Amino acid sequence: MADGLEINHLIMETIRERSPNESVVQLVLESLQYELDIWNRYLPWSDISGQYELIVDKIAKGLLD
Repeated sequence: MADGLEINHLIMETIRERSPNESVVQLVLESLQYELDIWNRYLPWSDISGQYELIVDKIAKGLLD
C-alpha cells in the first residue's frame, strides 16, 4: 500500500497533467503540504479551518493581482 507521500505525489501529478490553471495546482499543493504538517498533531478544528482559509485567501489574492 502506498504511504501518504506517495499518494500526495500521485495526486499532484494527476492535477498537474489535467489542470491548465496553475492557481488550482498551487492551492492543492499547499493544502496537501498542510495535511502532512498536521497529520500527527491534534489541532482544534478552528485552527485547521483558519489555516485553510489563509491558504485560499493567499491564492485568491494572487489571482486578483
